[in-house]
Amino acid sequence: MKKLLLGIFGILGISLSGSPIKEGQQAYNFKLYSDQGNLVQLSDYKGKWVVLYFYPKADTPGCTAQAKEYSNLIESFRKVNAEVFGISTDSVESIRKFKEKYGFKITFLSDPKGEVAKAYGVRVILGFCSRDTVLINPENNVEKIYRGVDPSADAKRVLEYIERLNSLYKPQRF
Repeated sequence: MKKLLLGIFGILGISLSGSPIKEGQQAYNFKLYSDQGNLVQLSDYKGKWVVLYFYPKADTPGCTAQAKEYSNLIESFRKVNAEVFGISTDSVESIRKFKEKYGFKITFLSDPKGEVAKAYGVRVILGFCSRDTVLINPENNVEKIYRGVDPSADAKRVLEYIERLNSLYKPQRF
């Protein structure tokens, strides 16, 4: 019976192996291809905030709205020393076309097997990621995980969280 269930979960793209990373733990150091075909490695961004927002499918209404929000706020993210990556199981070609079609200013990453998604506890069902956002702090630890996010409000909420934390650590001038 256990083998049958594991087989069914495998077909649906659900992984039961290992525990997903939780808030406060070291971030999973992945290497994924970007929309431009470049290899992106998380450890190259140590010292910066990193936003990983997982989305189901490029060029669908919710995913387009979410990408537009992040793209519209990208300069504000950069001002707070943050890099934004949209991640899905789409191919490099699909994410490249998606970015070009709308002129997005953020970087998209292809996670074709959903391995990075699963490492962060993002559900992958029938090859589609759930809409979750993972915020990694400059020390390369998972700061916050947002599950089932609203695509039109996610970017602003994450940006406000980073701004709030950054303001707590700014030295006071007299």
